[in-house]
Amino acid sequence: MTSTPTYASFKFMEGGGELGALIRNYDWASTSIGTPDQWPQSLRTALSIVLNSRFPMFLWWGPDMIQFYNDAYRPSLGIEGKHPAAVGQKGEDCWPEIWHIIKPQIDQVWAGESTWNEDLLVPIYRNGSIEDMYWTFSYSPVKDEEGQVGGILVVCHETTEKRKQGIKIEIAEANYRQLVESLPVAVFTIDANGFINLYNNAARELWGREPAIGKDKWNGSYKMFLTDGTPIAHENGPMAKALRENRDINLEMLIQQPDGKMKHVIAYPEPLHDHEGYVTGAMNVMIDITELKEAEHALRASEELLEKRVHERTAEIKSANFNLQRSNSELEQFAYITSHDLQEPLRKIRTFTEMLESSLGSISSKSKGYLDKIAASSTRMRRLIKDVLHYSRLIAPEETFTRVDLHAVIWQVVDDFELLIREKNAKINIQQLPVIEANPLQINQLFSNLISNALKFNTRDEPAINITVTMLDMDAQLPEGLNPSLSYCLIEFKDNGIGFDQQYAEQIFTIFQRLHTKHEYAGTGIGLALCRKIVLNHHGSITAHSENGEGATFRIILPLKQFQL
Repeated sequence: MTSTPTYASFKFMEGGGELGALIRNYDWASTSIGTPDQWPQSLRTALSIVLNSRFPMFLWWGPDMIQFYNDAYRPSLGIEGKHPAAVGQKGEDCWPEIWHIIKPQIDQVWAGESTWNEDLLVPIYRNGSIEDMYWTFSYSPVKDEEGQVGGILVVCHETTEKRKQGIKIEIAEANYRQLVESLPVAVFTIDANGFINLYNNAARELWGREPAIGKDKWNGSYKMFLTDGTPIAHENGPMAKALRENRDINLEMLIQQPDGKMKHVIAYPEPLHDHEGYVTGAMNVMIDITELKEAEHALRASEELLEKRVHERTAEIKSANFNLQRSNSELEQFAYITSHDLQEPLRKIRTFTEMLESSLGSISSKSKGYLDKIAASSTRMRRLIKDVLHYSRLIAPEETFTRVDLHAVIWQVVDDFELLIREKNAKINIQQLPVIEANPLQINQLFSNLISNALKFNTRDEPAINITVTMLDMDAQLPEGLNPSLSYCLIEFKDNGIGFDQQYAEQIFTIFQRLHTKHEYAGTGIGLALCRKIVLNHHGSITAHSENGEGATFRIILPLKQFQL
């Protein structure tokens, strides 16, 4: 029976805790450096320093780079990793996963030069897998008795957690700037002295110029006016008042660009505060309503013209008046969202901007909360704006229809919701759907909104969605407005969710109408309005049927082919 050798009698191997004991009891005769009694004094001295240092150190010795390390380095190897096999092991055998990274530096040290790296990503195998780890370390040559490099001393410190925190801060800063830059409304901020320190592309386009950060004061506009044409001096403008008077401002005004073009805007400047309540600057959100105002003027002009022609072309006026009233109603809805619904998420962005800026020094739980609130607010705002844009595009759709396989579209949508379906343990049953003439993008949006609603408004342990289809006979009774000369299919989306009172069956298809608060169920109140608009664009119909707590059924009737004049 062979016993493990011990070299406790060597003074240079004394101490060192766990690693000292491992090194004293290791079978060094099996390595290329031989037993400790054969080791040169340079190795003995270096090893004594490593073992008795409380700073993480690692030592390679000889051509095979036989390894030593101390207790301070030991935690960096984790569990289920390289420890304790790394003691006495050849360097290349121990570090195959990073040898291509460290070998060039090792060769440099063998040539007599030291190296230094700060926060370098060096993934190693530990805790049962390859982990991304960051290190600050130096490689230094250790000279032997002949003055040649006999080994390499590694003095290192793992900076993984510090680097991760730094990355989080960098991501937070980048996300914040990206968020501001991607906003479709003009946003800019000033410091406590009134100098512009941030603005996005929408503000640049609204101003028609690019102000100098830290030099332009109060506003990036070339000139400003009240809506009656009265000039506004920059130092007396809404942004200056918000900062000086420490209060929110709401002002409809005109901005003149350098080329003379006028923009009609609504400005919402607000002061920014630090954590102690002191004013540190101000933020302004400006919404361009120029096109809306031009449309209103055009509508008024059209109405006056139609009024003059009423006695000559009565029939034409009735048709035109109907279209004008519909356009005016839609414009009013857009005016409402511009002046009301966009204020809430924008106000949240402004409120938490100051908190974010004061917390970027380090990521605490409090700072993370601020970031979460900004992310939630910006997500709602972007979703709202996106849905409004979708709806506006559907107001005058391009009637480009092609053959669409509804079955392929519905399964693509189901695939898009795969994670949510799995999370909610939902069951979806789908009959074979037909091929019809339709707009594929709009049909995808229709099915996506209906499945999203069915999943969202469902609190059961196993939500269920059943999608069925019925081919309607030529003599089937159709809803008013459908062409009886066409063939139709009836598609039903039935779920077992919370349902709704049937008295609200029409209200749910009205834009921005909600039966639940945003705190109960996320959303913008546009989804079902989009569904109805898409179905109408396809010359079909959609209705909803439900009872509270009994699920809901959406019945969509679509023509198999579009009517050709």
